[in-house]
Amino acid sequence: MATVIHNPLKSLGDQFYKEAIEHCRSYNARLCAERSVRMPFLDSQTGVAQNNCYIWMEKRHRQPGQAAGQMYTYPARCWRKKRRLHPPLDPQLRLCELRLEAELAPKREVPPGEATALEALLRGDSLLEKKNSFNKEEETLLEIQRVLEAEENGDGFHDDEDFELDTPKRKNRNRGKNRGSRRRTEPVNIDDQDKPYVCDICGKRYKNRPGLSYHYTHTHLAEEEGEEEKETEMAPSPPQSSDNHKPQKGPDGAVIPNDYCDFCLGDQDSNRKTGQAEELVSCSDCGRSGHPTCLQFTENMMQAVRTYQWQCIECKSCSLCGTSENDDQLLFCDDCDRGYHMYCLKPAMTQPPEGSWSCHLCLDLLKDKASAYGEA
Repeated sequence: MATVIHNPLKSLGDQFYKEAIEHCRSYNARLCAERSVRMPFLDSQTGVAQNNCYIWMEKRHRQPGQAAGQMYTYPARCWRKKRRLHPPLDPQLRLCELRLEAELAPKREVPPGEATALEALLRGDSLLEKKNSFNKEEETLLEIQRVLEAEENGDGFHDDEDFELDTPKRKNRNRGKNRGSRRRTEPVNIDDQDKPYVCDICGKRYKNRPGLSYHYTHTHLAEEEGEEEKETEMAPSPPQSSDNHKPQKGPDGAVIPNDYCDFCLGDQDSNRKTGQAEELVSCSDCGRSGHPTCLQFTENMMQAVRTYQWQCIECKSCSLCGTSENDDQLLFCDDCDRGYHMYCLKPAMTQPPEGSWSCHLCLDLLKDKASAYGEA
């Protein structure tokens, strides 16, 4: 017994089939029209890099087939030079080209019989149409060029950490501003989602609250104290600028410390804030120096920094692993000013503690006089 094959389209009806075909044709026409005017792009449908081309024909260009098996034929297109991305912007140059093409157009051979509007457009017979087409292309290319220039200008702004004034270092420190920090350029105002904590005075952003507290204590509080103590004489320029500071080394390779304070610009004979003589504390890595009172050192710190190679805030590294990476994880002792990565401590810490914190060395040495016990 023969199997009867039913056409599933018959159940849908001819009208539904015609509408589906018409919708498909309309969608393909819109898709092809959109692709024909774009710059090269990656098609999300096919994963192919599409490029602008001139193979698209319209229904009015159809002609009867000329060979066996041909349903339609289309007029042949001449070769077309690829359009440049940056055309000459001088309109007079383009008008000269259009006049030259208009003069040469009548001399061209007219193909027999099947001259169409498409071929006439390609040959340049209509100067007005070609000029209008060029104006549209020029506007499109200028718009693309403006977008590309805007993107190139936007790429210049990289990670805003390259423009930071200070890196957040410690929590709840009541000491001087930016101990030995470089004076860098102000950061560009970029909304960084990774730095939700914003200073309400200067708008500087930080990744965590300890960094914001450190910035406020060492920048704005120190500036307020400096305004209260007005100096009677102008401070002379320092021997060397702190910008792009390069440490000076002696013949034995040791760093030569600066003989002036990086904050008040005084020396060991005179602190310009207090007016008294005070010994300078120098960084063992870069040679920057500062008065303990300018750094707002406590009594415990003044004694501790003489027992090891102290580092300024720019050169600070972890005392356990010896690296300065992940400086936002550095925790600083309030008794000796040593730095420790929170993940290097035993047991490791995930969040900085509230209030003052003392390292294990200071806890063993100072016992109940450590800062951690002082606030308890």
